[in-house]
Amino acid sequence: MKPPLADENSAEGLEAFTEYWFELFSYGYETNDWALFTPLTDPGCRTCVNLTTQVKDHFEQGGWIEGGAITLNSSQITFEKNTAGSINSFIDIAQSEIVYFDSKGLEVKRTPPTATMVGVTIALWEDDHWIMLDFGSPEGS
Repeated sequence: MKPPLADENSAEGLEAFTEYWFELFSYGYETNDWALFTPLTDPGCRTCVNLTTQVKDHFEQGGWIEGGAITLNSSQITFEKNTAGSINSFIDIAQSEIVYFDSKGLEVKRTPPTATMVGVTIALWEDDHWIMLDFGSPEGS
């Protein structure tokens, strides 16, 4: 459920939105249901498109996925707009193990859990709500 704070144009609101957004991402991994995730995600988010396409393709072939929950361990938000008007935040996330099954229920792939991944999110406050523009590794890493 979306926390009310996630619709606030503040550092706290952005943090609540980011946590909610990763919950929706996790939900998509296991269900292939992107209905709530898509409107909150810029179609130009290359990382998002790459990952969601992989999941969608797997489900379209009759398979399914267990795991993949993403947890926001911490975030560092300075709440200063960059030259494009969006806000960059440093994040520390973890992702649980991901197990891919084919249409017959046989395990075809397993991705080990990651205890911590440092990354950056880029979000924009637009029309009274947050939009995730992109996320990934910080430049230079």
